[in-house]
Amino acid sequence: MEKRSRYHLTMVIALCSVFAVTGCGKTSSGATATESPNASAAPTDAGKKLDPVELTWYYPQNKANPDLKLVNDEVNKITKEKINATIKLQPVDFGTYEQKLNTVVAASEPVDIIWTSNWLFKFEENQKKGAFLALDDLLKTAGADLYKSLQKKFWDDASIGGKVYAVPNFQFSASRAGLVIQKRFVDKYKLDINSIKKIEDIEPFLKQIKEGEPGITPFGTTKGFYTGMLYGIDPKVPVYENDPNHKVLPDVTKEMKQNYALAHSWYTKGYINQDAATLKSAADAYNKGTTAVWFDWTGKPGSEVEFKAANAGNDVVLVPLSKAYFTGAASTLNAISRTSKNPERAMMFLQLVNTDKKLYNTLVYGIEGKHYTKTTGDFIKINQEAGYFTNTDWVFGNISNEYLPEGAPADKIAQTIKMNNEARVSPYNGFVFNSEPVKTELANMKAVQDEYSAALGSGTLDPEKNLPIYEQKLKAAGADKVVAEKQKQLDEWLKTHPAK
Repeated sequence: MEKRSRYHLTMVIALCSVFAVTGCGKTSSGATATESPNASAAPTDAGKKLDPVELTWYYPQNKANPDLKLVNDEVNKITKEKINATIKLQPVDFGTYEQKLNTVVAASEPVDIIWTSNWLFKFEENQKKGAFLALDDLLKTAGADLYKSLQKKFWDDASIGGKVYAVPNFQFSASRAGLVIQKRFVDKYKLDINSIKKIEDIEPFLKQIKEGEPGITPFGTTKGFYTGMLYGIDPKVPVYENDPNHKVLPDVTKEMKQNYALAHSWYTKGYINQDAATLKSAADAYNKGTTAVWFDWTGKPGSEVEFKAANAGNDVVLVPLSKAYFTGAASTLNAISRTSKNPERAMMFLQLVNTDKKLYNTLVYGIEGKHYTKTTGDFIKINQEAGYFTNTDWVFGNISNEYLPEGAPADKIAQTIKMNNEARVSPYNGFVFNSEPVKTELANMKAVQDEYSAALGSGTLDPEKNLPIYEQKLKAAGADKVVAEKQKQLDEWLKTHPAK
C-alpha cells in the first residue's frame, strides 16, 4: 500500500480465470460467485442458538475515528443477529501497529483476530513465534463457505508448512510500481505523462515545481522509493528476471546504489521532503495536499479515488513505471490468535465479514445516511468529515462486496481481475525461505538496516560516503551467509519445481 499506503497496498486476491475455480457463476457485481458468496455465514436462527461471546479484532488504520463506537455498535447489531457475537474493534495507527501488536502477543493478551501481512506485523515471523492458530479444521466447518470462496492458490499464500494460518483478504493481488501526480500541476505545466517511462524522467517536472510552486514539496516519500520491480528484479526472490542461473542477489545491488544516488541528488536539490527518513506512514508524505508527486508501490485499479481522499481532495493521475507482478494474498491477511477463547466463533465472524455485504460496507464506510449516502447502483458519496473514514477497504475482507465511492471506475472489480490475470507470476512462486538457519544473522542485519536504509533510501545520507559503510556492516552481520543459505534452499527447491 503504500507499502501500500504502501500500501498497498494494496496490495492482493482471487479471480475466477487466474485461479481456475470450477463452476464460477457471475454475480450482479461482476465478481464470481465463488469469489464472494453474498450469503450470511450462519442463518439467524442458528445464531440465536449459540452462546453469546465477545471477539476482539486488532487491525491497522490511518487515523482514529470519533464515531468508531457508533460504527462498532452497528457492526454488533449484524453479528449479534447472525452469529450471536459482538466484536470489539481495536484499530491501531499504521505507524505504531507493529509495536503495539508485538506487545500484545508477547504478553499473551487474550485476542481473537489479528491482521497480519508480509510487510507489517509479518505473517511468517509471527506464525513461527506461535502467534496464530492453524485454521484447516475450522475451514472445513465454521469457515466452509469462506474456504470455497477463494481458489487454492490464495490459501497457499496463507499457509506455512502445509497448514493454513490466516484468511486472505480478496483484493488486488499484484503490484505495479509507479508515480502519483497531482492533476492540477500536470495541467498547469502541461506534463506529458506518457513520456514518463522510468523514474528519472520525472526530474524536469520536479525542477519546475521547485522553482514555480512555493510551499509545495516536489517529491514526497518516506524511507525511500527503491524496489526491484523498477529494475527487472523478481519481487518473490531477489533474482534477475530470466536469469538461467537463478543467482540470488545481495542485499545491496547495483540498482539500489543507482536509486540511492538519485534520491540523494533530489534531496540535496530540495525536491524531497526533508523529514523523509523519519516519517512513520507513507501517507504522511502527501496527506496535506502540499506534495506534487509521490511514489506508489501498488498501482491498484481505482486508487485515484483513495489518493484524492487522502490528499486533501486534490485529483491525481497515476503513472505506471513497471509491469504488474503477481504478489498473491500475503499483503493482507486476518489470522486467529492462539490466545483466542472462541476460535470457532472467530472463524464464523471472518466468514461473515467476507460474505456479508452489509457488514463489510459498515466496517469500510460506516453508517448509511451518516457517514455515506447511496447514489446510483453500487455507488456512494462519502462524507469524510462525518466521523468515520477508513480509506482501507483491503484491511477488512473481500473487496468484491464493497460499494464504490464517487469517482471510482464502475468496472473496478473487473479491472482488478484483469490486472491480476495479466500480472507476471514469479517462476519462484511457492518457494518459501526458511529463515531459521540464519535467524541470528537476519536479526543482526535488521539492526543495520534500521540504522541506515531509511536515511540512504530517502536521500538524506550521501551514498558515496555511507553506502560502503552500510555494506561493510551488513557483511559483518552475516549478509553473505544469508545469501548463501537462500541460494542453497532455492537450488534445492528448483530440483523439484523447475522455473518456468
